[in-house]
Amino acid sequence: MNELVKLFEGNKEVIRHTGWVITDPKSYEWWDGFDSADKIVISAFLVQLTKWESVKRVIGTLEEHGLAKVDSIAELDLPTLESYFRPINFYRTKARRVLNFAKFVKEMGGLNKVLLLERRPLLLTQEGVGEETADSILLFAGHQPVFPNTEYSRRVLGRVTGQEMKKRDLPNFVYHNVQQDLYLYKILHAGLGAVGKAFCLLTKPKCDRCFLKQVCEYNYR
Repeated sequence: MNELVKLFEGNKEVIRHTGWVITDPKSYEWWDGFDSADKIVISAFLVQLTKWESVKRVIGTLEEHGLAKVDSIAELDLPTLESYFRPINFYRTKARRVLNFAKFVKEMGGLNKVLLLERRPLLLTQEGVGEETADSILLFAGHQPVFPNTEYSRRVLGRVTGQEMKKRDLPNFVYHNVQQDLYLYKILHAGLGAVGKAFCLLTKPKCDRCFLKQVCEYNYR
């Protein structure tokens, strides 16, 4: 795993082109340069089944209107929020989910009281928050040491190690092979996600162009 980390660090620009910024452990900028936990959380709801470019445009519009904060969204009515989310797929459903989540956060006393590892079970009770979303916002918005369970990470890590890896096995594999460290969890998630998006496709992976080919078992099949 240390070798993977070194390769990710040596290919920061490639990873940056897929939306991940390798930087300080407690920076929000990992999430495509965002500068707040609020933007990360809001975008995590919006990106489901939606192109990231559309999500960034909506976040930009919210920011222009002083609404790129969970507390600000909690004060809106649903039709108003829907109007901002219109460029997003399933915007009505997502507006309802984000609004409900924003009200929940406000009742709890703010994101800093919600984005804690011990609050994970409570996060999972919120509509639209599955395990992947919960762990992603805990890691990148809350700076909590948890590894998100994503299909990109499962596919890439399974191919690199040459192991048959089911999605539910991924976090435990990481926890057993990597020390508990915020930077390591973030760079592994970002790097594996970047490789999965750019090279390690489900069918016809671009092994010849992938910077992990020198350590990947799949490349030599």
